[in-house]
Amino acid sequence: MALRHWIMSVALVVVLAACNLSSEPDDLEPLVTATGVTSGRPAVTITSPANGSEVVLNSQVLISASATDPVGVQRVQLIANGQIIKTVSSEAPSGDTTMSAVLDYTPRSEGTINLQVIAYRGAIASEPAALSLVVRQNVQQVTATSAPVNNAPVINPNDPTCRVLTSTGLNLRSGPSTNYNVITVLAAGAVAPIVGRIGTNEWWQVRVNTTIGWVSAAYTNVYGNCGGVPIVNPPASPTSPVTPTVAPTFTPLPTWTPAASATPVQPDIVINNVTGPETLSLTGGVEVVATYAVTITNTGGPIPGQFNNVIVKNPGNVEIPLGVVAGLGRDQSILLTVEVTFGAAGDYTLQFKPDSGNAVSEFSEVNNNALLNVTVTG
Repeated sequence: MALRHWIMSVALVVVLAACNLSSEPDDLEPLVTATGVTSGRPAVTITSPANGSEVVLNSQVLISASATDPVGVQRVQLIANGQIIKTVSSEAPSGDTTMSAVLDYTPRSEGTINLQVIAYRGAIASEPAALSLVVRQNVQQVTATSAPVNNAPVINPNDPTCRVLTSTGLNLRSGPSTNYNVITVLAAGAVAPIVGRIGTNEWWQVRVNTTIGWVSAAYTNVYGNCGGVPIVNPPASPTSPVTPTVAPTFTPLPTWTPAASATPVQPDIVINNVTGPETLSLTGGVEVVATYAVTITNTGGPIPGQFNNVIVKNPGNVEIPLGVVAGLGRDQSILLTVEVTFGAAGDYTLQFKPDSGNAVSEFSEVNNNALLNVTVTG
């Protein structure tokens, strides 16, 4: 009888162990669901413009998107006809459970452009949100394809005031560093005039209503005539000892200066300065995105029309839109910023090309390019 009880006990233990082995652990990541609420992948939607909207050739379009993820969306990416155009990252390293983003795109050819927006948590990508735009030659050919979206950001390319447009939700801080206190949080697509900068152009001082604060340039686009924005000495950091501060300096690229006796009456576009990182590192094999700023000056007669500007990234001869400039007068400057994505380690050359379409008849056509060498390590 004792042997029989012992055998039954052993059998019961084996059955219970088998049940435990067949059950799923509690900490498995949930599977993708139809609603996306408890999905193991981020979800993203495009809020503006409407699908099928008509836009004008060489005119900037702002695409607003909203992404969600239970853990945190770390970046949102815009793709046009299979090519990466722009990447907007969260200011928080771990990402945001809800992230709004404004991605700018300038169409360079007529016809239908197929856009996709993808949200990422680390290397985990969402299903793409799709948008088609119809590109027309001029504004007279554009028809009203949808009702206007009230909350869509709007930029006037002819506005002479230097302004910042936030690409995502962004902290407005009391100084140009994450060491400073957060005054408030600006929504994605917020526009504010720039009143100051640090010498590397990595932080902008902006005015929001009556409040003055600082935003990181890495999460913004800049518009307008920004050549006269002054360098501002930041306040003492609240988390470090008070020490004398010196405004950062940078070495401008060589520029061409016409002889005093040959002052041109025609426009003459030159590059005064280019700033941005020359050494980058891939993290975990994931692509790295860097922001570059270029100051363009017209040293000749006024330019009544507009002209396109691009960056050519080599190897690959990849052309990256830098923006459209209009109405640049004599001795006026404008600061343009752009994000460049590097997907692999290696040596790259960035060629900055103002008036890439040769729309302006200049005094000299050989003085308005600049090169920057960038090394990306693995």
